[in-house]
Amino acid sequence: MLSVLLPAVAAGCLVHPIALDAQIGKRALPWLPPDLARQIVRHERDFARGAASAVRWPESLHRPGGEEGVETAVVAQCERLVSAIRRRTPFSEVVAGLGALAHLVLDAHWPFPNGRTPDGAAFGNYVMAASPRIPMVFYGQNMVMIRGPSTGLRRLLLGRTAQQHRLAGLAAEDLARFGGPSQWRRLDDRSTSFAIASLTINHATTDFVNLASWVWYHGGGLVPEMQQAPDALLVWRGEPQPREAPRPHLGFR
Repeated sequence: MLSVLLPAVAAGCLVHPIALDAQIGKRALPWLPPDLARQIVRHERDFARGAASAVRWPESLHRPGGEEGVETAVVAQCERLVSAIRRRTPFSEVVAGLGALAHLVLDAHWPFPNGRTPDGAAFGNYVMAASPRIPMVFYGQNMVMIRGPSTGLRRLLLGRTAQQHRLAGLAAEDLARFGGPSQWRRLDDRSTSFAIASLTINHATTDFVNLASWVWYHGGGLVPEMQQAPDALLVWRGEPQPREAPRPHLGFR
């Protein structure tokens, strides 16, 4: 069996609250290939297990940039998942690997690469509190990337570091305006921090959907093309759940 989870190490990463990984998986359900989404629902505990395992991977894999940065880790994890699907690895392990992928993708979007700083910890606490009120927005299916080679995966993550620094500065200014990191509870849904939290969660969800769809497509699965006007945003209302599949069974090429 090909493992899709790296061995845990003694010291891992504390970039973002791990509870948010499960939210990325749940928010992704309406936009994922339906067959894959149903597997994630079926193996919900395995998804959480994989995310928890990723926390204990080497710290360098959670940081942007470098030969062993989070971008490299995301591409490698996607390639491991394709191989696992092709080798008929049990879906419980594949879904666990997707949980690890969700963790890495959120790391790539998180404004504070070091969640141990006062501002980083305060922002993490605020996002946890605000996340139930963040609307579920999908920025679009990237079929060119999904059907393309793995070299396109890294391009999807380009610019995330610059975005992180920009959003981190805005979040720190917002916290300072309310009295500093210890006053994060004073932030409300009209604050800059709420907008940053929404962008972070929804951009991470969108990238996770496209990366998981790339895995599913190259593993032989069916990825239906979504009907979406150019530059349009899709918003899901209600409890997130898999879309209706064009056929009621798993399909592999």
